[in-house]
Amino acid sequence: MKRLAMILLVASGAAFAAPPIGTPDQISTAVDSKGAQAFFESLSEDDADKLMDKIGSGQSQWIALAPKLAKGADASNAEGLGIELAYALPKNPTAVLGVVDPVDGDGHSLQVSRVCGIPFIETIPRGYKAKALRAVEKVSDPQLQQIKARCLKALENS
Repeated sequence: MKRLAMILLVASGAAFAAPPIGTPDQISTAVDSKGAQAFFESLSEDDADKLMDKIGSGQSQWIALAPKLAKGADASNAEGLGIELAYALPKNPTAVLGVVDPVDGDGHSLQVSRVCGIPFIETIPRGYKAKALRAVEKVSDPQLQQIKARCLKALENS
């Protein structure tokens, strides 16, 4: 009887476990169906870390998820999004500038001053500021020029 109870307990836990991090399209669909807050709540800490690492990788399809995720992010996840976008900035500045909020608002996780203001908590990656400045300076998309200028100013002042 104990063995049956243990099997049922394990099986029921598996049925309610959050799915592992999938593709950007799968995550987008999950956020659309559950809402961003419920999506974050369904993630294990390890999966949330993996998701943040993917955004920080600089790949456009992961960066594009940031605005959708920001809508339901708690303080910790909001801070994580800003930091991961900062990691992605020197790698793919056009994609990052394309998702930052053009209007800085109080505490908004995707505001230019946060993402471009070197928001790292512990250590700043070696040579980060120079790499980020060079990368952002090369952004030529006409629609991003105002955000680019504000980002450069935030980087220079950090």
